[in-house]
Amino acid sequence: MVVIAKNWDAGHTNSACFPIFERMAKRFLLPVLLLTGLFSYAQLYKKPVYPQNYFRWPTLLTPDIVANMGELRPNHWHMGLDVRTNQKVNQQVVAAADGYIAFVGIEPLSWGRWIIINHPNGLSTLYGHLNDFKPDLEAYVKNYQYQEESWETHLTIPPGKFPVKKGDFISYSGTTGGSQGPHVHWEVIDTKSGRRLNPDLFGTPFNDAYPPTLVKLVMYDRNNSTYSQYPVSFPVHKSGSSYTVQGGTLRTSFNNLGFAIQAYDTWNRAGNRDGIYSARLFVDDEEISGFYIDSIGYNSTRYMNCQVDYKMKANGGAWVQHLSKLPGDRGGVYYDLGWNNNTIRLTDTSTHQVQILVSDTRGNTSTLAFMLKNNGSAAPAVQSYEWLPNRLNRIFKYDFEAYLPMFVLYDKMNPGYARLASSGGSSISARHKLGENDIPAHSDFEVRIKPEKPIAAEQRDRIVIKRTAAGSSVKKAAWNGEWVTGLFRDFGTFEAFVDNTPPAVNSLGSGEIVDLSRASRIAFTPTDNFGVASFRAEIDGQWIRFTNDKGKTYLYYFDEKVPPGEHTLTVTVTDIAGNKTERSWKFRRGGGPVADEPVKPRTAVKKTGSARHTVTKKTGTSRTKTTGKASSGKTTKKTTSGNKKKK
Repeated sequence: MVVIAKNWDAGHTNSACFPIFERMAKRFLLPVLLLTGLFSYAQLYKKPVYPQNYFRWPTLLTPDIVANMGELRPNHWHMGLDVRTNQKVNQQVVAAADGYIAFVGIEPLSWGRWIIINHPNGLSTLYGHLNDFKPDLEAYVKNYQYQEESWETHLTIPPGKFPVKKGDFISYSGTTGGSQGPHVHWEVIDTKSGRRLNPDLFGTPFNDAYPPTLVKLVMYDRNNSTYSQYPVSFPVHKSGSSYTVQGGTLRTSFNNLGFAIQAYDTWNRAGNRDGIYSARLFVDDEEISGFYIDSIGYNSTRYMNCQVDYKMKANGGAWVQHLSKLPGDRGGVYYDLGWNNNTIRLTDTSTHQVQILVSDTRGNTSTLAFMLKNNGSAAPAVQSYEWLPNRLNRIFKYDFEAYLPMFVLYDKMNPGYARLASSGGSSISARHKLGENDIPAHSDFEVRIKPEKPIAAEQRDRIVIKRTAAGSSVKKAAWNGEWVTGLFRDFGTFEAFVDNTPPAVNSLGSGEIVDLSRASRIAFTPTDNFGVASFRAEIDGQWIRFTNDKGKTYLYYFDEKVPPGEHTLTVTVTDIAGNKTERSWKFRRGGGPVADEPVKPRTAVKKTGSARHTVTKKTGTSRTKTTGKASSGKTTKKTTSGNKKKK
């Protein structure tokens, strides 16, 4: 006998036959329940019906894509189509339908430069990784950036300011932001909710007759956490019109199990592996669970981390997608009447038929069919776990604490805490290991560390907490009594540091007055031991727009803001701890006059003890202004920009 196990929170397992009032409270399906008694999630799910051919293709090129909605990416599903631009930038991008430009965004990484158009039917479309916008929009945005003194822009535009007709030119394509190559990222959005809808469900102008490809099946003991086991993988192969496993039958001692699959779609191209649209699980012809990638909000896209086997991928394995959702999954791609998972309980030793249907948006479907049998052996022991999903979790040590809100965890886990020796140097605490690098967290949790060294009053606003694992992240610490605190969204090893080292800024060039007459741009790549927080540049005392598209190098391309002549450039860089570096240069453009007097260094003034000191030093053609703090006879520099406005 197979029983569908449906758990709505940690520690509570219920059979498929719930009292009617419980089911009514969960999904308000009383009329259906009264008619059927039992239910399947297929009664809930209906493939969305959207207007066909309402949108045109967003470029003038032959329609083709690089990636589809649902392709698996680090920490998110891909939320739209990547429109092919034939590996070229500056291709014309056009409005997919009538409407008006409602929003423009510019920021490092992400979509880089993007436009959102609102349409009269309650939908919006997004166009990302763009280069220059159409001229009047480009000028409007640039004017706003100078008013706000900020290159990074999130600008809501009044209706009617920039109306567009279907096919109107709106921008040139590019490879800005997090793009790895030229293309246009295109999304269809429900304007009211902000949820991203699968663009291919609206009809796209190319054919696809190929079903998804299945690679392997993975089986999990769902009595235990998916993070505390090494699941068994089974390669699958084509047998006639469907796929199956070696021998056609899986035998297991698991009495509560779940499956995941590795699969991809090809969109008529053998070399382009895109995401699948849906996967559905049947046992003895009863539909148990499944998922559909048709409507996702950006507030839910990080739930991709529990729709896949995160641990397997983090350790170098393949992307595999769970057919039964984890207990802490609230992402909404599974259709199972709202309970947190649908697993299979094998309560007998009979042979059961399993089918998994994997489809694309066009209905092309591949089927994996095999038999499943409990071999009668004792099931693996059920492990104990300190931390459970869907509840508050915390840990208290004498010099370390962590507080996890209710919906941080996807599955059961143990905190795996270990206290390690300090790394030395500017460290002010022990190292505290929490969790594992291959276990994901959904949202921010608070880390608290008690320093093991006394912190002077003037050092308290220069404390950072660093997390190290496969990667690293740094947060400026806040004080809570004698503890320093920070918010993080990944597990790892945490340590507190005092940071008095200012950022480093590369030189503009050589000479008393740098000759930039032949230059088309200025570039700075500031560095810092814990990370750069902000960058500000002024020419002749006025803010100047430097871009930071890839999140590392700041670029200014010469325009009408800098006429021929001699100018003064001042750059101020602030790090995460709050240390600042300010450097100034004189430079010349074109045939303007050149000043005869060289830049004179100022006299350095220093104070010892706990007093602040100011040093202005001549470095080639620049002047670097620094301020810092001294303690016990040792001086640590920091930089300052005085009272200048920064953004």
